[in-house]
Amino acid sequence: MKKTKRLEPVIPSKLEIMSFTDALDDHYINGCKIFQETIEFETDQALHFDKVVFENVNFLEVAWPRSEFVDVVFINCDLSNADFSRCVFHRTEFRNSKLVGTNFAEAGVRHTVFIDCVLNYATFGFSLCNTTRFETSALNFADFYEAELKSTEFYSCELNNINFIETSLKGVDLSSNRFENIQVTVEKMAGCRVSSQQALAFARQLGLDITE
Repeated sequence: MKKTKRLEPVIPSKLEIMSFTDALDDHYINGCKIFQETIEFETDQALHFDKVVFENVNFLEVAWPRSEFVDVVFINCDLSNADFSRCVFHRTEFRNSKLVGTNFAEAGVRHTVFIDCVLNYATFGFSLCNTTRFETSALNFADFYEAELKSTEFYSCELNNINFIETSLKGVDLSSNRFENIQVTVEKMAGCRVSSQQALAFARQLGLDITE
């Protein structure tokens, strides 16, 4: 199967640094950098972000469901317990950021990468991850219940007790990742690539008695 190339964010090399409130224009933020700020903005309407860089920003459990992030980069941010359910992420990057308990349920996550992030207890249930990469990140106890993983990569991540119940793992390579136990639906594991050591762990999890 031909690997789909992930599209990177399209962002100008020079962006004006603005505060969140100054940049916000009728629920739109476009073409700016938000730096070293704490955001606790509440709204009952969807927000739209285009060509925005967030760096050293602390999001205080924001709830922005149905919002749209296109060509957006998060660097050294804390988005723990944020509600991004049913959001759209396209050509987005999360780098060295904390997303503990962040809610991506039913979100569309396309051409997006998470690098050196902490996503323990994050929720991706019923989400669509298309051309998405999780790299050198922690996803312990993360929830991918009945998610759709298309051209999605997990590379050198911690996946202990991650939940893939009712999620097809066909074409997913778990061999470079670390875990002692994960939750899967056996019938949906066909086509998943694992290391020999991981295969033994799965066999034990199924209750098989392994002899040499």
